[in-house]
Amino acid sequence: MKSAKPLLLCLVVISSAVGLHQYHSSDSVAKNFSPESISLTTVSLGDKSVRLIGPVAPVAENVSGLVFKARVDTGASRCSLHVAEWEIEDADAEMSANVGKTIRFRLVNRQGDSQWVTRQIAEVDLVRTSEAEEMRYLVPLSLSYQGVEREVLVSLNDRSKMNFAMLLGRNYLAGEFVVDVSREEADGSLFAGNP
Repeated sequence: MKSAKPLLLCLVVISSAVGLHQYHSSDSVAKNFSPESISLTTVSLGDKSVRLIGPVAPVAENVSGLVFKARVDTGASRCSLHVAEWEIEDADAEMSANVGKTIRFRLVNRQGDSQWVTRQIAEVDLVRTSEAEEMRYLVPLSLSYQGVEREVLVSLNDRSKMNFAMLLGRNYLAGEFVVDVSREEADGSLFAGNP
């Protein structure tokens, strides 16, 4: 029988009953965040094991050490991160002329923690949102969730008016995670309602 049914029969859910903690201050989130602090659930798809992730997840940016409550977005090809301000060495008014230059930017999570990070601009990308089209800088950043550390290109933009400071796109999720919308409370509760 060659259909999708055998694949569904292969799904094996393994739950590690690891206690979730309610964190009420930004300091305790950063200090206590670790893969062990999250209920680890994996799914076996044939010979590959992937992790489950909810629509909201606490994701660490590894250089700054900041943790962000990220909105998981399978419709976004790349991750996006809130930047409060930036400085580019020998900046040119034409964004594409700044590719390859060093950019120093300040990350701020919703708990008010802030860190400056320096990276090289890898690309400039035209991003279409529901409201407009805009050019954005892309930089490589290392992100971690549930023990999966990946360096991916991240779009830098002002997300201060959006509900989440980080958007987790397919370039981080691909091959490692399956989205389970029923996990919103488990993965999102680490921030006690703070986006």
